[in-house]
Amino acid sequence: MARMIQSGLASFVVRSMETPLASITEVLGIQPTGVIPRGTVLRSGRVQECNVWCIDSDRMDNTEDDRTGTVALRWLLDACRPVAGRVPLLPADCETCIWWTADSDSAQGGFVLPAELMAQVAALGVDLYTTVNLDDRTDAEREANA
Repeated sequence: MARMIQSGLASFVVRSMETPLASITEVLGIQPTGVIPRGTVLRSGRVQECNVWCIDSDRMDNTEDDRTGTVALRWLLDACRPVAGRVPLLPADCETCIWWTADSDSAQGGFVLPAELMAQVAALGVDLYTTVNLDDRTDAEREANA
């Protein structure tokens, strides 16, 4: 059994202290999948300190056609294709990034970002933050749960 990234989720996020969420949508030219206005009381009881505008993927598993573990990141980059070239037009108080979280069935969590995905990230002009959640079970524990 190959050990690799099995699933993941990805988000394109814009955070802003002053720029209204509607202005972010106008500049980027696409609708967000979620927004959190500054001052919102979160489930944790904390108050949201900045405006958050985002496009989120659902959690996506590998497919027969794509075993790289980057299905969610691929989906996000395709959804954000219209944003390319628009990020620099955002006001100076806006911070942008992509978050990609992946789940590995390995204790090492290695992965490959294909060149075409890196080119799409570069075209957006944003940083990519990645977290890989590793499987720390032993082979015997994995087999017992299979």
